[in-house]
Amino acid sequence: MTIVLGVDGGGRKTHAAVADANGAILGTGQAAGSNWELVGLSNAVEAITTAANRAVEEAGLDADDIEASVFGLAGIDWPSDVRRLEEALTHLRSGGTRRLVNDAFVALRAGCPQPWGVVVISGTGTIAAGRDPAGKEYRTIGQGRVFGDYGSEFDVSELAVSAVANEYTGRGPSTMLTELLCARNGVTTAEELLELISRADSRMRSPEVTNMAPLVLQATEAGDLVSRGILEQIGHALGETAGHVAAYLDMRDLEFKVVLSGGLFRTSNRYLVDELELGVRRTAPKASLTTLEAQPVVGALLMALELATPVVAAGVAMALARAAIERFSGGA
Repeated sequence: MTIVLGVDGGGRKTHAAVADANGAILGTGQAAGSNWELVGLSNAVEAITTAANRAVEEAGLDADDIEASVFGLAGIDWPSDVRRLEEALTHLRSGGTRRLVNDAFVALRAGCPQPWGVVVISGTGTIAAGRDPAGKEYRTIGQGRVFGDYGSEFDVSELAVSAVANEYTGRGPSTMLTELLCARNGVTTAEELLELISRADSRMRSPEVTNMAPLVLQATEAGDLVSRGILEQIGHALGETAGHVAAYLDMRDLEFKVVLSGGLFRTSNRYLVDELELGVRRTAPKASLTTLEAQPVVGALLMALELATPVVAAGVAMALARAAIERFSGGA
């Protein structure tokens, strides 16, 4: 029986699972975040090792029973990152082939019915990645606007603050965001809010405080045109990026899924998604959108199975997705 290990490691959590070729999850493990750029290399390695060992132990197996493993890790942005983490994880025993990839690729595989397509991730950061039918992969840098990646929750938040500032100075229209952002930050006027932010309070850099995207979504649903414009701008940028990935991989004329993953897509908004879809279809008219529902670790397991076996049986992806939801409920 083919046995594989899949690991999904992000900034807030690490999920690991051991599964067989029939789609049964035999063991799981969880640990803290493992993005080495955020938590440091030693802490990242500890989290990955802890999650993986727990999964193998729960499965009642020895590490040598693993025939292939895939680690989808946030913080793998350059070839040097792969080398760094491979060296740091040499102590982690597992048999067969081992592959380390950026976590965008496991999200892509988890959301697609086949091993290829495009993924757009928008959360605390943003990245787009793709794989063509021949297995060629491509991804954007994922290091923010300066590096060409635009459309994260932070970018939404910055546009929200700009909208408040424009109303305050008279350069822009009135917006519900002024009231919502003031309430969120415990102040009563736009002047107080803008002063608070301009002082570069260190709290404003934490995701919990910085992320004003839910307020933009809330205001949009309440009919605020300024907020709607923000989401349309972000959707346009993300759609153009997804189209670029498709063009780079020469997938313009193919039917494929564009997987949407990350915090910005947890609450569906038609203005955001419609603009994103229009942007993609300007380049790849046969593309269609799908929101990631499966746990990303499912993608790591499927990629590991594809390394270990010639053909992954029909129904395995669905079985893994169901089992992972049960095993990792509440662990987004």
